[in-house]
Amino acid sequence: MRRNKYLLVISIALLLLIQIGCTHYPVIQEPDSQMFNQTVQSPALQDSLREGKLTAGMPHFVVSQLFKDWTDGIKELKIPVASLGSKQRLEEEEGWSRKFVDPNTKVLLDKYETSKGKLYVWYQRPDYYTMDISARDTLCIFFADTVMCSVIKNLNNSRVLTVKDSLPQIPPDTSLYAEVIYNDHPWRVISYWYDIEILSNARSFKIGDTNYEIYPIELLEFDKEPTSSFNWREVNKDEN
Repeated sequence: MRRNKYLLVISIALLLLIQIGCTHYPVIQEPDSQMFNQTVQSPALQDSLREGKLTAGMPHFVVSQLFKDWTDGIKELKIPVASLGSKQRLEEEEGWSRKFVDPNTKVLLDKYETSKGKLYVWYQRPDYYTMDISARDTLCIFFADTVMCSVIKNLNNSRVLTVKDSLPQIPPDTSLYAEVIYNDHPWRVISYWYDIEILSNARSFKIGDTNYEIYPIELLEFDKEPTSSFNWREVNKDEN
């Protein structure tokens, strides 16, 4: 009886090894460039898409479209984590060892396995506080092929900020793409909001309600190393 159990265990192990060795990774799909260009007006991010590179600042739906053919066995989606870079699933316990995940979790992680390594993608709910934006930083908005910038006067709350200069040429309630340039670190640029609205006073900007598909990508890691971009066409070429 014991021998039969050993033989069964060995057989299952061999089958698993064969399955792993024969894993087929589907081709990474091209994202919808028209949808992207309607959502994101940043020339730098549009150039990255044309070059086949996934970068920080892109909306999360790009990742979903790239890996739409991936099977559940080689992906794990919307993992709630405590902070950017953390791979530890955020779980809590409440009474009788019942586990639950805080529905207000702001940082999410997706994990994909490719033929060349694992891709980790962190993204989070847009929030002026968590992005460390403060007074004297500069808000730049894209509207009608024009970039208009104004110094931030103050943060009203985590979702509304006020700039010093009124921008009446922008219609209220217009969805806009925005960038923020830090005053203390001018080389750092946040390029994140695809649904920012100007309020009726023409000086206050509010982050609109968004779902996770247009949460900004904050951080990428590929093949165990942090990376500024993930070139899906190179991975496809290597796979072929």
